[in-house]
Amino acid sequence: MNFVAAILYAVSSSTLLALVLAFLRGGLSPSTAATSLGGGLLVASLSLWQGRQHTPRTRPPNAPEWLAIIAFALVSLRIFLWLVFVDSDDVKLLSPNNLGDFSLHLTYVRYLASGVPFWPDNPIFFGGKLTYPIGLDLFHSLLTLLGLDVFRGFLWIGLAGAALTGAALWRWGRGFALIGFLANGGLAGFLIFRTWQLADLQGDLAWKSFTLALFATQRGLLFALPVGLLLLSSWRARFFGSSDDDWRLPCWGEVLLYASLPLFHFHTFLFLSVLLGVWFVWQAPARRGLLLLVGVAFVPATALVYLITGGLKGGRLLGWKAGWMWDDPPFLEWCQAHFGGAARVTAALVFWPLNFGVLPILIMILVARLCKKGRDPWARLVVFPALGIFLICCFVKFAPWEWDNTKLMIWSYLAILPFLWSELLARWPAWVRVLAVTALFFSGFISTLGGIDASETGYVVASRAELEGVADALRGIPVTERFAGAPTYNHPLLLNGRKMALGYIGHLNSHGLAWQEPAAKLDALMNGDPAWPELAQELGARYLFWGRYEEDAYKDSSQPWRRTSRLVASGEWGAIYDLQTAPPSPAGLPAMHE
Repeated sequence: MNFVAAILYAVSSSTLLALVLAFLRGGLSPSTAATSLGGGLLVASLSLWQGRQHTPRTRPPNAPEWLAIIAFALVSLRIFLWLVFVDSDDVKLLSPNNLGDFSLHLTYVRYLASGVPFWPDNPIFFGGKLTYPIGLDLFHSLLTLLGLDVFRGFLWIGLAGAALTGAALWRWGRGFALIGFLANGGLAGFLIFRTWQLADLQGDLAWKSFTLALFATQRGLLFALPVGLLLLSSWRARFFGSSDDDWRLPCWGEVLLYASLPLFHFHTFLFLSVLLGVWFVWQAPARRGLLLLVGVAFVPATALVYLITGGLKGGRLLGWKAGWMWDDPPFLEWCQAHFGGAARVTAALVFWPLNFGVLPILIMILVARLCKKGRDPWARLVVFPALGIFLICCFVKFAPWEWDNTKLMIWSYLAILPFLWSELLARWPAWVRVLAVTALFFSGFISTLGGIDASETGYVVASRAELEGVADALRGIPVTERFAGAPTYNHPLLLNGRKMALGYIGHLNSHGLAWQEPAAKLDALMNGDPAWPELAQELGARYLFWGRYEEDAYKDSSQPWRRTSRLVASGEWGAIYDLQTAPPSPAGLPAMHE
């Protein structure tokens, strides 16, 4: 665990140092990257030297736990070794779940590495600062600046994050936590006995496979999961004195990891902060330590929250949504396809058992057991607030799309898992435990295996030739300039780290940005509205890109800029126009203006 903590310290401290240097120097550079990574390695080395005499003791894995370890390792290798790969001229991804997320993270990595001023503008939305926890993408950009191939960076960071997460899950709940993370699910996976086809049977449900829907796509979790789990393990020893071997992180380590969390994954920071608040109220002996921890972390954590929310006003977040995802259109269609009849009535009846199976029943039994007097306060002060957060997420949405509540709900689930085993299942007869574990995890495991089916050939996200051609054309254009173009998730401008007036609408909506009016203006501009020069200025776009996505989206455009704007570059990939510069005049003739 000391080695795992040291790697997390290195990532956290190097990223924070890079952020400070980027503010001071106006952006990132190779020298900034080298200094930051060197500082992170120094912090990691000091932590290993400090913790060399205290290695946590743990009993060896038993046979079922070895199976959980092997399963987690194999699934992680399958996901991250093939996260992104090249097939002839195509850049492909293993999972369709990752098409939009991978493209967004590639945009951020290349954008940050290009040397843009800090705090950077939003590359997918004009007129505002970036509102996203960019911590791991910022760390990735440091490696890119020192020569690591950007695509290989996704593989190595993914593999390292998976290893750290596996170690932290083992520390938190041993094999039960590993398999629980890998195979969360309800009843949908049992449909394999009807179809006899291996597939992600939870893909159309709300409670999707964490491995496919979050672990492989949400890069911030590769840092936040091991950090959050190690902090919980450490806080157990520090504030409750109930850890078997009394292993804990040093105080400065807890502050560093907790305070840096907003930059990597805000939902994890929010969940842990709620737990700390509950403990302050109900765990009187821990109040002094809690005040010290939160007091020291308050200023840096608040500053990071301020940055990633655009000054605490980044987007529309909170909203009422009773029932969470029960009436989501894809789920209604799924119910109609599998059960027939009235889809809404069926959805209301089957949503909870179909998504969660026997989990709610087991948690109710666990809660009843913990309510008895004399039970461990540690278990109660983790399970009860975690369950409360989960229930709040079933009525309040913390993002425009209510499914994003899963980024909080995953923490409620992981927090409860070890107690579900130690306080409940471990006390039952062996044959009952086998039945309970099968009912809990069979469906999720089938879905996870179906989602990483080795027969899949991947999904195309980009063309190498197109990316390289556009990259060459962009060399003479400052990285601070913004482009007008079709708002799609894998636009070659975005994948080369350039700013667009509008990026993918799905990303804009999930980030809570007011995209509707700008989208109408962009549509008018790209279709050649007579007021297109004024629209381009309103969208902050000096340059216009016209390629295959624009040809598809704006088939009837008159393209008036072809006559009045300078052609900067062109090729098989398309063309780039400078909307503020007239085309060169033929020799001996005056310039024409329209």
